[in-house]
Amino acid sequence: MVQLAWSVPKDDDFALKDFALNLLEIAKENLTRDHQLVPVSFMVTADQLQCYSVTFTDQQEKPAAYTELIQAAKEANAGILITCNDAYWKNNARPEDLEGYYPGKLAAEGARECIMLTVSGPAVDTWCVEVPYERTASGIEFGESSESVGQEIGFLQGWAGSKRAVN
Repeated sequence: MVQLAWSVPKDDDFALKDFALNLLEIAKENLTRDHQLVPVSFMVTADQLQCYSVTFTDQQEKPAAYTELIQAAKEANAGILITCNDAYWKNNARPEDLEGYYPGKLAAEGARECIMLTVSGPAVDTWCVEVPYERTASGIEFGESSESVGQEIGFLQGWAGSKRAVN
């Protein structure tokens, strides 16, 4: 389920990459404090920044929630979607490990957890930042982040394009 949480006018000097990186830092703080990360998405339209909560109970519900989000983005004429989720890190997976992928495969095969931030839109290459982490007795320990550009994000099918880089 997708629900609009708030909307504000977008500043003329809105810096997309700075906003996204700040969101990632807030997500790390929230995960450290709460030991869980609530999925969130931001839509950037010509004149607004809209925050949406994205709710799903398991990996089977996730595609439907993001299909609903993409439909809302199209209806709002959004140019950019920024998503922030708790995910499983595929960075250490070899391409052959991803063959036969199904929702939940990375978790079932013991992949590390990560915060996954994406910036995507019909007119931009998808920019993705993943920050792996481990839950330890002393709290959350973060690993080195990895970035990718142009990667297809399964839960954003039908949304992302490949025209220009995010800057």
